[in-house]
Amino acid sequence: MVSKSWGDDGAVALRNTLTEQTLQQLIGWLKEGTFRPGSKLPSQNELVEQLGISRTGVREALQVMAALNLIEIRAGLGCFVKRVSPEYIINANVLGVLLEKEAILEVLETRKILEAGIAALASERASEEDFWLMEDALSRIEKAVARGESVADVAPEFHIAVAKATHNLVLYKLVRSFNQLMAKAGELLESSVEDLAAFKQRELDTHRRLYEVIREGDSKRARAAMVEHISNSEAWIVEAFEKAETE
Repeated sequence: MVSKSWGDDGAVALRNTLTEQTLQQLIGWLKEGTFRPGSKLPSQNELVEQLGISRTGVREALQVMAALNLIEIRAGLGCFVKRVSPEYIINANVLGVLLEKEAILEVLETRKILEAGIAALASERASEEDFWLMEDALSRIEKAVARGESVADVAPEFHIAVAKATHNLVLYKLVRSFNQLMAKAGELLESSVEDLAAFKQRELDTHRRLYEVIREGDSKRARAAMVEHISNSEAWIVEAFEKAETE
């Protein structure tokens, strides 16, 4: 699960990545029918050996699967696969985001406060190299849109580039620490919108407009533009959560 520590994010990010990889592997086994309803999963020790990660990563992944109602953890006996529909298993990755709803909404609230000031500072301090990095992030979003690929992983990179443009290492590290949760929120949005192509194009257009305002060098306008940008994202994410929780 996601830690709420805002210190050095390296170890936390690594652990989260390994837990997520383990979760993907276990859900993959259920999708493929490797373990059928009623069957017992390998023990934690066996999973540690098979997957090559720590016991903590395995335990956290199993806890997520239990919370998603995919398996039952029986004390002293092990983990057993529950009988659920194939459609539920296919959507389990998205459903897993619901477990982090509180953390995502808290990050959005934090971002509105923090990134408004970051945008203002970036408009005053950004060098040409900083703008190149923002443009590079926009280019990656544009390519993802053109290829019909997800923009969930690349859109947060634009915000990291803006934070880097403040030339304040603490602000840069804070925004970077939000990256994983925001990518997951983006995945939830992409799974819930009716017109996915239009949503991705809107993501590109709104980030372009934000770039243009920051480039103009007006700190007040940059601050307001960032608040508007994140507030709109927050509204879409809340709507996506509500939709996912009622399905």
